[in-house]
Amino acid sequence: MEITRLDIYLREKEGSKLKAFVDFTLDDCLAIKGAKIIEGNSRLFVSMPGKMNKHGKEENVVFPTNKETRDKFEKVILDAYNKKIEENKVN
Repeated sequence: MEITRLDIYLREKEGSKLKAFVDFTLDDCLAIKGAKIIEGNSRLFVSMPGKMNKHGKEENVVFPTNKETRDKFEKVILDAYNKKIEENKVN
């Protein structure tokens, strides 16, 4: 399974842990909209789209079911995010 389309929408609100919204497509057949790049305590990470459950807690509605797939998606997304940040510094 490969990410075949990736759109990153930077959020430049100073002091915010939310760095970008992400929409991506897998194998040109499944679109996932509303993922987020978040600045955690020790690193950036990708938060998959979520919704509030009946107990008022946010839970993911789309997510990788194993670590290898999560790591693969996160690497591709964060690499593209870092590239976009660098491009914005040049412009």
